[in-house]
Amino acid sequence: MKLIEAFPEFKPLYDDVYQICRNTEKVMEMFSKELQELDRNTVQYMIDEMQDTIDLQKKTIDTQQDTIDSQKGMIDAQRLKLSKMEQELLELRKKLNF
Repeated sequence: MKLIEAFPEFKPLYDDVYQICRNTEKVMEMFSKELQELDRNTVQYMIDEMQDTIDLQKKTIDTQQDTIDSQKGMIDAQRLKLSKMEQELLELRKKLNF
């Protein structure tokens, strides 16, 4: 009552709030809608978090794939070098035997 006396211009709003609070079904519907929105926002937040995790994992995988490709190139180069050395060794053995 003191609030209404101090701010009479808000009396219609206070009446509306009072009527809403008296109507339990309407209050429950209001809370139900808010909870539904909260659930929707929570789901969206979780999806966003999972997408961030997926993006980070994709970057990690891409970096690891680059490392693998680089190491594969080094291995191929070493194999080629080894093959050439084996060929040279065979040629030297042939020369020594003859």
